[in-house]
Amino acid sequence: MNRGTIITLIVIALAGLGGAIGYHNYKQSTDREMQERRRAAFEKADKERLALEAKRQADAVIEAQRLAEAKTAAETAAAAKEVERIRAEQAAAEAARIAAEQEAKQATEARERLALEKEKNDAEVAAEAARREKASAEADSARIAALQEVARLEKQKKDAADREAARLASLQHQQELEASEAHKAAFITRSIFPVDYKRREHYYLDVEMQNAENAKPPTRPQPAAQTTSP
Repeated sequence: MNRGTIITLIVIALAGLGGAIGYHNYKQSTDREMQERRRAAFEKADKERLALEAKRQADAVIEAQRLAEAKTAAETAAAAKEVERIRAEQAAAEAARIAAEQEAKQATEARERLALEKEKNDAEVAAEAARREKASAEADSARIAALQEVARLEKQKKDAADREAARLASLQHQQELEASEAHKAAFITRSIFPVDYKRREHYYLDVEMQNAENAKPPTRPQPAAQTTSP
């Protein structure tokens, strides 16, 4: 083979080699560029994904924070209401306790007052009973004393009446004796006057009249008025 052909073949081979190398380099460059583009796109997509994920996470955090705050606010409100309820229940329980203590105190005071009143009434009833018993005993004693005094006065009256009757009987007997003696001695003896005495007839007449009067039986003396001793 001549030299020209060889050179041509060499040139063609070099050209082909250069083309192959260039194509290879182009392809490598294109592949690298495509890879770079794909990597850039991937990185961009990854960044966008990461950004989106970060945004979602941030939103989720914000939402969670909002929910937490809302929950905290709700729990705080509920806790405040519960505290208010508990305080109201405690206040009601305290008021009920105070009312119960007051009622118990009033009931105790009422029982003590009733006990004192009952004791006072019992004492008054006992004192009244004792007073009535004493008054009854005093009345009985006074009645007995009055009866004894009446009996004593009656006895005094009877004794006085008996003494007065005895005195009057003795006086009557004495008067009867004296009257009898006086009756015996009452007859007047007539003196003998001379016939010529002027008053003889009148004197005799007076003597006869006095003797007639003395001849009457003596009257029973009237008893003296009876006196009563106190």
